[in-house]
Amino acid sequence: MPCLSTRLRLPSVGYRQPMWKRRSHGRQFAMDILISGGGIAGLTLAYRLHRLGHRPVVAEKVASLRGEGYMMDFFGPGYDVSEKMGLLPDLEKIHYQIPRLAFVDSNGNEKFSVDYAAVRKLFNGRHFNFMRGDLERVLYSRVKDDVEVRFATTVGAFDQDAQRVQVRFRDGTTDSFDLLVGADGVHSHVRALAFGPEPNFMRFLGYDTAAFILDQPPQALHDRAAFYTLTEPRRQAAIYPIRGNRLATFFVHKSARPPGDFCVESARQELHAAYRGMGWIVPELLERSEQVAGLYFDAVTQIEMPTWSLGRVVLVGDACQCVSLIAGQGASMAMAGAYILAQALAEARDDVAGALARYEQQIKPDIEEKQRAGRSMARWFVPEDRAHLAVRDLFLRATGWPLASRFLRNQFALGGGVKI
Repeated sequence: MPCLSTRLRLPSVGYRQPMWKRRSHGRQFAMDILISGGGIAGLTLAYRLHRLGHRPVVAEKVASLRGEGYMMDFFGPGYDVSEKMGLLPDLEKIHYQIPRLAFVDSNGNEKFSVDYAAVRKLFNGRHFNFMRGDLERVLYSRVKDDVEVRFATTVGAFDQDAQRVQVRFRDGTTDSFDLLVGADGVHSHVRALAFGPEPNFMRFLGYDTAAFILDQPPQALHDRAAFYTLTEPRRQAAIYPIRGNRLATFFVHKSARPPGDFCVESARQELHAAYRGMGWIVPELLERSEQVAGLYFDAVTQIEMPTWSLGRVVLVGDACQCVSLIAGQGASMAMAGAYILAQALAEARDDVAGALARYEQQIKPDIEEKQRAGRSMARWFVPEDRAHLAVRDLFLRATGWPLASRFLRNQFALGGGVKI
């Protein structure tokens, strides 16, 4: 059962008296808020909290901004949040104009392609493609001059009472806040401290994923503007060009290992084993992955929790609402969750518990719908056999057809949902 304390009694810390800010419609309670995690959810929340008069501090475990990572489809509530934040011009600059999706066979011959304009029509043009790290840099540029961001900083433990949260960081320093927010991703440390071990909340979808970036594209790649995908039963490899004459890769494959068995040191060996014998340029990609410094490798999972807050500790983004990488809406929903949480706190005055409850009530039903859709999508993203692969390809070919488009939007929860 979760408890209000991590059982570590911290030494006294300086208590910063909460400040009331006068506004035309009355008083607003301005809080000291620690956000653990400087990713998409954390930076969005920091920006919005600062604009609403609170005093956020971001603690990020890495020493600097992360690399580019992998490409995302960005649409839905996150697009709406970006519009309200005035980010659309910045997102246009990092957007990749992908002309088409090319699906190839094991010899590299193109089986069919999909005009990417047809894909964007599914979202009425309110859609971007960009690298995850590029979005984080855009968000960081909006907060760096106004919000304290403590890199190489991790929450080690905390203790809370009805009014404050006392935090001990892993470097031994301590501080006190009105609220602690865990925005530290699917493997959230704050969640583990407050609610318990990760396996209690993880739903493993039966896949592993990997991504890395190559400085020089393989010579066998003819059209360096397209997004290429080779899919075989139970495994899929995709490659696509990014700025600087580089190539990004994305792998997804079926996995039987249970959550918790993943060892990052063995990622390359697991990748080689999963894609052994795959054709086209995959052997070259695997060979070149040996020299890549920033290999990403993880299980495809969802996070499901009965509640997202405990006293003055609350979770946001993938820490509590991960819909899975395959579902493709994690960043969008992380921004939506952060925006809704900030708005709830702004309207709460000093009723923090009520604000956290409203935040959860507003967005959690939509998260649960998208998680259900994500589980349905997974079996079509990487089909089990060639028969299901043929059906998937048929639907992909029909993306531009009105009836198929409507089916895809409904089946995979691509539209509607939470209102910003």
